[in-house]
Amino acid sequence: MNRNYLKHEFLITARSRRTIPFVFFITVLLFSYCLILWPFANTKESFNKKETEEYLTYLGDQQKLRESIGNTGLVFNRKSINAYYQIGNPVYATNAYNYDLFSAMLQSFEDRNFERMLQLRVFHLQNNPGEYVEDRFLFQKAPFPSKDREHAYQQTMMKYEDYLANDHPITFGLMYEKTGLQTLQKFLQNYGFYFLLFCVIYFSSDILSRDRKYQAVLQGLPLSWYRQLNLKSLSAFLYSMAFIVSVIVVGVLVMTMQFGFGYFDLDIPIMIKQQTFTPEDYSVISMAAYLGKTLVVLPLLVILFVRLNIVLSLLFKNEWIVLFISSLVLFSERLYFTRSTRELFDKDISLFPQTYFDFGKIIDGEKNFLLNTETITYAKGILVLLITYLVIEVILFIVSLIINKRRFYLAS
Repeated sequence: MNRNYLKHEFLITARSRRTIPFVFFITVLLFSYCLILWPFANTKESFNKKETEEYLTYLGDQQKLRESIGNTGLVFNRKSINAYYQIGNPVYATNAYNYDLFSAMLQSFEDRNFERMLQLRVFHLQNNPGEYVEDRFLFQKAPFPSKDREHAYQQTMMKYEDYLANDHPITFGLMYEKTGLQTLQKFLQNYGFYFLLFCVIYFSSDILSRDRKYQAVLQGLPLSWYRQLNLKSLSAFLYSMAFIVSVIVVGVLVMTMQFGFGYFDLDIPIMIKQQTFTPEDYSVISMAAYLGKTLVVLPLLVILFVRLNIVLSLLFKNEWIVLFISSLVLFSERLYFTRSTRELFDKDISLFPQTYFDFGKIIDGEKNFLLNTETITYAKGILVLLITYLVIEVILFIVSLIINKRRFYLAS
């Protein structure tokens, strides 16, 4: 009976008129992301061939102008002309250096020699950190732009140095983080958990309310009310996990066909301290460890929201109200989140479960970096989510006793 009921609930969810259009929409969204949005996304490290050619043309014109007027030496600042030690700017020599460097990068890009291109880029960034820390357009609207620019610079250098230290061939996909594994990593780091958990909420928001149309049949099932709720939860959990696995596998496969699979031993920069904001505050974790530690928490979050939806369904008996309240819980952190919010109701922010709903930012220390704290840890996140799940279980058991099967189906 249990197996048949579980299979029955699973198929109802899969064949629901609510589910099929939603799955179709997510499929379109997934392929749009994998084929259009991410492959052509521009970042600070994206190489713009047209802009590079324009920059080289500008440098060439400047060099010809300086040669024609004989201004190829030092350019002195007005205040330093009469100084005992004359200090000037070697503009001509600097432009010649940049012309050779960027010409080599452009040629490497055209030749698809990304290993040479990466070596040139690393060499340039090592000698010019100002390309990040002095870029006034980078993180322009962030509350702490200087801190964010330094953070981005340190992460980029650590990432590139790892690419060069490994024996893996340097490809376009590897260099610009578009391989299958790197795309999955960036997805999980950039609010991917919110996306997946919203899908879970949608799938499980009507698993009770839809039965009220067939109350005469379902009230006669030879199953206890609490077991029936557990089986419904299990079916929603299994369907949600099957959907999530499918999304991840299809997404990784699509990106792999375009840019390669990637490597599990790549190092991902993580922040271990919030003190000096220098390389000493950083460490690395392998791609395999990051994905493993992140994805292992996903089933816990899925069952947490499934059980929460069961509680809300018993209380409100309407799938749209359940969807709204659960979504509000999921995104509740966004209602109060600021870069200086480290306490909520005079309690440390790390004690609240909503801090860990976006779990992809916990492993790499990004959440700690954003809030300038060290209290948000992996172990504490799992503990807080487990306690939250147990609290929901206790609430569900009590509510199921108060709102029994007869009361639920006969309520107007």
